[in-house]
Amino acid sequence: MGRIRFILIGAVVGVAWAASLRGFMQELAGPDSRFTFTGTFGILIPTGTTVGALLGWAEYQRRVGHQYRLLILAPLLIGMVPDLATATPDPAPIGLALLAMAGGYAVSGRGPLWTRMVAGTINLAGVAVTFLAPKPSPDLGVATPHGLWFATLGASLGVVLALACSIPMRRPEAVRHHAGRTSTGNVGRVCPGSADPRRSVVR
Repeated sequence: MGRIRFILIGAVVGVAWAASLRGFMQELAGPDSRFTFTGTFGILIPTGTTVGALLGWAEYQRRVGHQYRLLILAPLLIGMVPDLATATPDPAPIGLALLAMAGGYAVSGRGPLWTRMVAGTINLAGVAVTFLAPKPSPDLGVATPHGLWFATLGASLGVVLALACSIPMRRPEAVRHHAGRTSTGNVGRVCPGSADPRRSVVR
């Protein structure tokens, strides 16, 4: 039941994230944007649900110590599925996924520090662009309450996705616990054959 619970929680979060993204897209496109059953409920929300479920599964696998590294690529479905379903290449969704994956890597605790710093800088630059980039209408400028809400929504969607992307990149929980037990278990252990116990303590 543990696995199913994590998958369901991830799916629910994915639905909420995708529905919020659809609202952001509506604001960005303005009056030209139209809600359709095919686009919204046939492509966008199911894709978000699937990605959320996969990342929920990744969190379960991380906790039991059996990670599937392929799940790191799950967020790419956000960009791939709409393009394949509509046969209309759009670099924006795949760019969003890649930017979030960079942010996820930055906070994952894995890899060289300098590469994580570079990835984090790239992700933070994307957050800044959400606030500073020119908007399609004056009403969406950050000087207005509507525009500031719009930028905050976009930035928070990116940050939440980045944190979710970090799940399959983080160290397995079981490995971390094992390392902790090993390091603490050596403290105070006396080496056999030592004449002076004070010198034989493993530090």
